[in-house]
Amino acid sequence: MNYLLEWQNSCVDEELIRLNVSALDGDTPKEYLLYSDNLPRRNDGRVSHYLLKRYQHTQEGGWWCSGVNLLTGEDDLWGCFKPNVPRYSLDQKKLIKYEHPPQTPTGLFALRVPQHLWQGIADKSKIDTIPQDINESQEDLGFWQWFMKHPTIPLCITEGAKKAGAILSAGYAAIALPGVHNGYRTPRDEGGQRIGKSHLIPQLKQLATPGREIYIVFDQDTKPSTIKVVNGAIRQLGYLLTQAGCTVKIITWNPNQGKGVDDLIANGGQKAFDLAYQKAQSLEIWKAQQLFQLTYPPSLEINSRYIDTISIPKTAKLIGIKSAKGTGKTQFLEKIVKEAISRQQWVLVIGHRVKLVEELCHRFGLKYISQVREDEAGQKLGYGLCIDSLHPNSQAQFNALDWTNGVVIIDEVEQVLWHGLNSDTCKSNRVAILKSLKTLMQNVLGGEGQVYIADADLSDTSLDYLLALAGVNLEPYVIQNNWKPTDQEAWKVYHYKETTPKKLVKDLVKHIQQGGKPFVCLSAQKLTSQWGTLTLEAYLNKLFPDLKILRLDSESLADPHHPAYNCITRLNEVLGYYDIVLSSPSLETGISIDLKGHFTSVWGIAQGVQTSTSVCQGLSRIRENIPRYIWVANYGFNQIGNGSTSIPSLLTSGQRLTQLNIRLLQQADFESIEDFDTGFQAESLLCWAKMAVRVNASMMNYREAILATLQQENHQLMKGVSSPKESSKSLTKTSPKNSNSFNELTEAINEVRQQNYQAECEAIAQTKDLSEQDYLSLKKRLNKTTTQRRLLRKYELKKRYSIPVTSQLIIKDDRGWYQQLRLHYFLTIGRPFLADRDTMVAKKLLEIGHGSLFLPDFNGSQLGAMIGIMEVLGVPVLLGDPQRELRNLDEDLKAIADLALSNRKEIKTVMGIGIAKTASPVTIIRQFLDKIGYSLTCIRCDSFEKKRVRVYQVVVPHDGREEVFKQWLLADHKYPGSSELGFEDYESLIGLNAQIEKNCSTKYVQLSLF
Repeated sequence: MNYLLEWQNSCVDEELIRLNVSALDGDTPKEYLLYSDNLPRRNDGRVSHYLLKRYQHTQEGGWWCSGVNLLTGEDDLWGCFKPNVPRYSLDQKKLIKYEHPPQTPTGLFALRVPQHLWQGIADKSKIDTIPQDINESQEDLGFWQWFMKHPTIPLCITEGAKKAGAILSAGYAAIALPGVHNGYRTPRDEGGQRIGKSHLIPQLKQLATPGREIYIVFDQDTKPSTIKVVNGAIRQLGYLLTQAGCTVKIITWNPNQGKGVDDLIANGGQKAFDLAYQKAQSLEIWKAQQLFQLTYPPSLEINSRYIDTISIPKTAKLIGIKSAKGTGKTQFLEKIVKEAISRQQWVLVIGHRVKLVEELCHRFGLKYISQVREDEAGQKLGYGLCIDSLHPNSQAQFNALDWTNGVVIIDEVEQVLWHGLNSDTCKSNRVAILKSLKTLMQNVLGGEGQVYIADADLSDTSLDYLLALAGVNLEPYVIQNNWKPTDQEAWKVYHYKETTPKKLVKDLVKHIQQGGKPFVCLSAQKLTSQWGTLTLEAYLNKLFPDLKILRLDSESLADPHHPAYNCITRLNEVLGYYDIVLSSPSLETGISIDLKGHFTSVWGIAQGVQTSTSVCQGLSRIRENIPRYIWVANYGFNQIGNGSTSIPSLLTSGQRLTQLNIRLLQQADFESIEDFDTGFQAESLLCWAKMAVRVNASMMNYREAILATLQQENHQLMKGVSSPKESSKSLTKTSPKNSNSFNELTEAINEVRQQNYQAECEAIAQTKDLSEQDYLSLKKRLNKTTTQRRLLRKYELKKRYSIPVTSQLIIKDDRGWYQQLRLHYFLTIGRPFLADRDTMVAKKLLEIGHGSLFLPDFNGSQLGAMIGIMEVLGVPVLLGDPQRELRNLDEDLKAIADLALSNRKEIKTVMGIGIAKTASPVTIIRQFLDKIGYSLTCIRCDSFEKKRVRVYQVVVPHDGREEVFKQWLLADHKYPGSSELGFEDYESLIGLNAQIEKNCSTKYVQLSLF
């Protein structure tokens, strides 16, 4: 009865074991296995001798497991046998633990379920129709017949019968496959070539009822090659189940909790599986998260606290280093640079933030590009620059053809590449940057050079992209450092679950009062941000006027009059003089603060702006093992494209939008339309899509993604406490006194923010006017004082709106007024100039890109599709009659809603508006009006058929936009489309009704934009 103990150790119910598992020995196992008519046999019908010899080991005994045949409802002939003495495969390389009937199509394990487990599964699924008088036959076979009649019961799919038994015993319906690929079949010819589409096996198809939730529960492997195989099987199986109408989710857990689901339950109890089940990810989000993985087989696998002693073969070309934060990646690269320079070989360092690249250059003994412009000799051994400057038109005048056979270093490569592919600062020169990057990779990897890329989160995505750019067939040399902090080295991370960071800030203040010296990581810098560096600096200065506070953000680091100026290269020296340090994302990567015994804690507020990996990077800048206290928003809001977590969906929607934008330009007689290179660098577009969907996936589960990353790094998660010196046991529910305290904190923060923000707006408005020449000269400077930044801001606002710059104008601009006005203008009186505007912008992009376009930038630059959607939905008509009363029952509003709901995906892609499936007409209209700064107000409630019906009216904003419109219209009359080049301003709404009737149709037609 050893099998009974084995299955019980996997937490399988004893009665379930006895129903499905039996011990076999002698010749009996062969009778169970060798039944196929396709097996080679002798003339007397017996199986051939060599097969009997192959299965001779089964005579030593073992256990057999089989369940129910879902196609017949009878006992299944197919099953598996686990021999006590396993044999080796024919090539003698692999031990075969389980034997399945040869020359027989694999089936699945639908185990017989004892009655007492039915009830638990029914209860979890809220099913109360379980048969009360189950006889022995029904108990054996009837569970799956009952299950198939109830599509609301979720199904778990795992690999291996024993694991299915563990899940069933935990109270969940489950079947098992004999292997990860055995849930589907792919037709192939005799040569193994695919000759048809993959399809679910018949038994699984029986269970894949439309609407059923299906959870895939495969092993959590750590071997890269195995992970790649399993992930491929999940994607294929998940796709086929989705095609069958099922909702597919993937259950994962930390491999430290056990490899298989039975190990998870054995080690952590049923609660561990319950938690993993509750946290299951949708198939699309799971697929996006897999793009963070590195599955290239490591050329060198180590488990070392520091990696600076390893050596690289001279034959290695593309060297990828994946190693945890603080393990000496930069020190290792420093050694590589010194060796290259000693060989008189040039080195190029590419980053994504000026100050971080300057710091790397300082450590590497190189110069930053701004230091070598006047000294051509200084370029001989290379230099460092931001990827923004990787093109001929930059101040670096970078020419990739001049760089070959040297060493390229890209530290924090995941963020550098994403910055190059998606950041606004690269937008105007993106095509030139990507062309230079491609040429550089071709020259270096195709020649005698080397490319070193390093990142704690290095993934296949970055390696695949650089290899695709180079166009060379080579295996990257991957260094995988598996070191993780021990329990003693791991951080204690206290996380706050509240909806706002008020409690964390309150605890931060208490910590400072008790003598603590915190390092605080924040998501934002602007004065408009309630929890940004500038606001918290002012708030803490007011509370603690005697303490020294240092603010580290893009402004302070580049301000010659600020104490943070140029401190990046000597942070360990400078920070020791300060009691409190507030850091923005400017310091999230590439910096190692090794100061010991000074800071007492690290705090973080992640509002949903940065990527999840960036947040974790920021928390790790302080290397010392001191407590971390973090608040993370539940959801992020920095979604890319249409927010999709599917690569095909994101790319397809983008391509359709491109086609629409091109058609609209054709209608405007754009003469260069045939010169469009919309297929520019498919490899760059694919990498953009891969990185975009993983950003979108993490934004959808922002808090969960960040906490999961910290857990994977082996850090200990704990609940946030009322004071860092108090234990977690002191946590209590928020009392009225605490609520008042939080309200006082909010009021105090808002008061400080409002005072400082108002003062800043007044200062900008009162600064002098710059000439265009002075503006262009000042704009080029890397380092700017506060006064100089104000001068630039005022000039840009004046060019943008063409009206006097006041503090109120600055406030409105910060709230997105320009985007609202621009859309409103081209929707109404500026409509005749829309084609000129889009044509002019497209020409500018084509000119900079020498005929090529990067599609995400092109689509984001065009307004025609947005205006077209709003016109087809009749938004201008509603604007033309602001006194009209609106009700959800109005037939024309219902028609608008039906049209919008039937085109939800297209509207999301073009407008960025997410419309809920159940949205009412008024809700939908409000979403579109919000895009132009209009709103709706409820003016009263009427009675209709014994129901109360709300009556709404359009609220016309009286915000001075008429004068802006007037200036924009004058500019466009003089030079059509010129409002987009800097005079961007709109006109008075006199005669608006006539203009609307001229440009728009009140007839609701089918939306045919795509």
